[in-house]
Amino acid sequence: MLINKIKKNSKTEKNIKKANKSKENTDQENKIVETRTIEQLLRDLRQEKEWSYWNVVDELTRKGIILNEKMIKKWEYGFEYPDLDIIYKLSEIYSIPSENFVIAKNNSFKEGYETIHMEIIKRICYVTGISLKVGYIALYVFIGLALIWALLFFIGKCNEYLLVRSMMN
Repeated sequence: MLINKIKKNSKTEKNIKKANKSKENTDQENKIVETRTIEQLLRDLRQEKEWSYWNVVDELTRKGIILNEKMIKKWEYGFEYPDLDIIYKLSEIYSIPSENFVIAKNNSFKEGYETIHMEIIKRICYVTGISLKVGYIALYVFIGLALIWALLFFIGKCNEYLLVRSMMN
């Protein structure tokens, strides 16, 4: 009888530890979701399941939403965002609360993904198939090179002016 009580207590302690760990994991997931944009969330969820765009389209078709793989790609690049009906279906497919999608959608707007330079980067990345991070870095490298070229061009024109002026004197 004493052994049974000890076994029950150890099982109860194990269950409490498991519950605490799952609560900690849920808290960590919520913190991650609170900072992710909808583009990142959709891409991460699709990649976690190792799905292609076609797999997501198939799953949505089973749920009664008919669209093509280009639409999924547009969501992941932030050109368009899914509406609430689709968000509910996505939450069923990925087994996460729909609030996570809404929070992520709001994060996209907060982080300024609608600025002009991000629109340019998104379009270039969409066409070329490169990631947004690579596109963002490439844009800043391009801007830096353009500034250096402009500076060298200005210095060259100043030298020409000074040369012409010295010849006139």
